[in-house]
Amino acid sequence: MKYIILIISSVLLLCATPLYAQLDSIQKLEEVILNDVKLNEYAEGYKLIKISDTIIERDSKSLTDALRFNSTIYFKENGYGMVSSPSFRGTNAQQTAVIWNGISINSNLTGQTDFNTISPSSFTDITIRNGGGGTQYGSGAVGGSIHLNNEISFKKKESNDLRLLYGSFSTLEGSFKTTQSKENMYFDLGIDFVSSENDYEYLGTDKKNENGEFSRFNVAANTGYKFKKSTLTWNSNYFYSDRNFSGSITAPAKDNYKDVSTRNLVSWNAKTGKFTSIVKGAHLFERYQYFPDKNKTLFFEGKSNTILGDYQLDYLLNNKIKVSTVLNYTYIKAEGDNIGTNDRNTIAAVLLLKHQINEKWSYGVNLRQEFLNDFENPFLFAVDGKYNASSWYILKGNASKNYRVPTFNDLYWVAGGNEDLNPETSYQAELGNEFHWNNFQILFNGFYIHSKDLIKWQPGEDGQFSPVNISETENYGLEFTGIYSKNFKKHQVDISGNYAYTSAIDKEKDKQLIYVPFHKITGLLNYSIKQFSAYYQILYNGEVFTTTDNSNTLESYSVSNLGLNYKIKNKLSPIKLGIKINNIFDIYYENVAYRPMPNRNYQLFLNFKF
Repeated sequence: MKYIILIISSVLLLCATPLYAQLDSIQKLEEVILNDVKLNEYAEGYKLIKISDTIIERDSKSLTDALRFNSTIYFKENGYGMVSSPSFRGTNAQQTAVIWNGISINSNLTGQTDFNTISPSSFTDITIRNGGGGTQYGSGAVGGSIHLNNEISFKKKESNDLRLLYGSFSTLEGSFKTTQSKENMYFDLGIDFVSSENDYEYLGTDKKNENGEFSRFNVAANTGYKFKKSTLTWNSNYFYSDRNFSGSITAPAKDNYKDVSTRNLVSWNAKTGKFTSIVKGAHLFERYQYFPDKNKTLFFEGKSNTILGDYQLDYLLNNKIKVSTVLNYTYIKAEGDNIGTNDRNTIAAVLLLKHQINEKWSYGVNLRQEFLNDFENPFLFAVDGKYNASSWYILKGNASKNYRVPTFNDLYWVAGGNEDLNPETSYQAELGNEFHWNNFQILFNGFYIHSKDLIKWQPGEDGQFSPVNISETENYGLEFTGIYSKNFKKHQVDISGNYAYTSAIDKEKDKQLIYVPFHKITGLLNYSIKQFSAYYQILYNGEVFTTTDNSNTLESYSVSNLGLNYKIKNKLSPIKLGIKINNIFDIYYENVAYRPMPNRNYQLFLNFKF
């Protein structure tokens, strides 16, 4: 079946509607600076889905909330608000890269991003890039990548936005953002917080989530200055969270976890004739403190500092060929009670080529080689292409080799770390189809991923767990996105849907990987008239296996949300008020075994713009 999927993807047709905006592979943003240039300029054959501002506003508490109901990515969440890790096309959390303004922010300690530590309201652009991206973004971009960008626009604008929310389980949320810009200067500042007792009931039992309290605080600032032939930008983000870790149905918990991260990026962009130079310098910091007993002072700590320098030179050979070379240096120092003190130096050389053959055909070639790590550095490549067959049909395709380097925990954890590990490597191919008819848009993709040397922690003869390179996996599947939008005089109707079929096989055991559903479906129906709007969200997750021998499963579930909004117009500032009802049918469900998710709950909010 895996080989047939890439063929039949070109003939399957369905229909649905817009909740996302599909990105064109080349965007001309003369008045807007986007630090992640590679995302739009070198992605001819890739599927890019942009999450709309409306979706971000509706699910603003965390990136998990924003993506769970609006993408084909499956999330494992250890109780609501707890550690949240994605499975993108059946890959694991360490094989999904999170890119902040062009820089990977996956943890150097764990190799993954906890999606409940990302505040979506901090960003002006959230884009899902399906498929391997190792040549452009380095380690971890195997199944796909999530791109968090802050656009800097040199257009005259003054705006202030305030959002207040109160919900079930004593949940409080607030955010404020101010934006000031003119022809040569831009500045925005955003502050948001959320806190919750998170003490929801476990349906069908006399228990509740007794140790799930959490609070988060986030500050983001972005500024830019435009000179005659160059621009200077600065992006900064601070995040802090304090969470009690929820227990399970079978075992109570009393542990606590505090984590803080800071990110700072300075970029200088200069254009001279056919040459464009982009120089970046960045500092990333992460730290966690784990308290086995929240009532005691004993804790375990880990932290890392990353210093990054990046120089990109773009050359427009002619109006059809563009070449980009990138030289990147990254220094990482990690310290922790369980890993000691260690560091890593990496130099990466990247070559990117984009060729627009004619109005119908275009393709790209990407190459990457890394040096100086303490283990073998694989040579990476990627090719992609796009064919505009007609005004209503586009064919896309890509193939690549990707990788993931061992984390500091994998290499140095006491006791059990293995300094002889090799990077994981994978090969992937994808065929995509886009259909456009009036108000309809349909995206249909088939993919195949083969990975080897996967790092797996397993017990040795002495019973001690240690990571080794043994696993080999084979992933293949189909993805469908349908979008429909129609305006009937004063009525606006939007419908959208996603479906994903994913097979992810552990070749050693010939079994489906744990926590990878064969089927996932999401849907959205949105209706608006004048100042009133209503929407209905639905999520279906098929059953998943919870043990490697596939003997135990979590049942499939379907969860629905309903929202109502009303906008009050006045001379001073528009006010939007609304209510959202989550899990309206009060369904009991788990996405991690023995860890129930919330029952029916409510959110009331007010939005002010002035």
